[in-house]
Amino acid sequence: MGRIPNDDAAFIAWARTHANLWSPAQGEPPAIGLDDAERARFLARCEAAEAAHASMLAARQRALDATARKDTTFAILRREASADVARIDAFAATTGDEETYARAGVRAPKAPGARPAPPEPTDLRTRIDTDGSIRLSFKVTTGGGATYLVQRTTTGPDGVASPYFFLAYADKNKTYTDNAVPIGLKSVGYRVAARLNTGAVSPWSVTATVPFGSQKPAAAQGVGAVAKGTKKHAG
Repeated sequence: MGRIPNDDAAFIAWARTHANLWSPAQGEPPAIGLDDAERARFLARCEAAEAAHASMLAARQRALDATARKDTTFAILRREASADVARIDAFAATTGDEETYARAGVRAPKAPGARPAPPEPTDLRTRIDTDGSIRLSFKVTTGGGATYLVQRTTTGPDGVASPYFFLAYADKNKTYTDNAVPIGLKSVGYRVAARLNTGAVSPWSVTATVPFGSQKPAAAQGVGAVAKGTKKHAG
């Protein structure tokens, strides 16, 4: 801090302390190089500054009080206005009178817009657990209030794929564990769609396929075929 404070409150306190020190009410003033006229002038200016500072503080408090009163009365008026507009809405809805709003000088309420369908789920990932179950996860942003439909398709040893059928709902963390994977399949596939509580449904995701075993057919070994690692002998 400097020799003379910059803050208003600290400065006015400093000025009063030094005015009293330099021009004491009783006794001889200290010998500090100030004559009586300079001491009197500093004291008078200190008193004027104190009065201005006190007036400013009082005006500031009045302004704060006035702002608080304004905020309170505005809040009361706003609640009353909202209640009255609600009554006008009820009257218009009950009577079916389309001119109600024109007579009241207020806009008619907007019809709620239909919430668009959510985007297609993406980034489907699968993991086979040691117990044979398959854990599915995916990503999608719906804005809340959504459920996630999971469909499954299976491909048998003959290579024929079944139609998709509803399997279950994924949880809110966008995961689902299939604990009933059929035995003896060539592959199983999953796809997901998001559905909002308004009924809007996203497109189905691409299918996440889980293959079982080698997907390449083994080479035919008929009469005369030679197994790898053996030699053919002449008869």
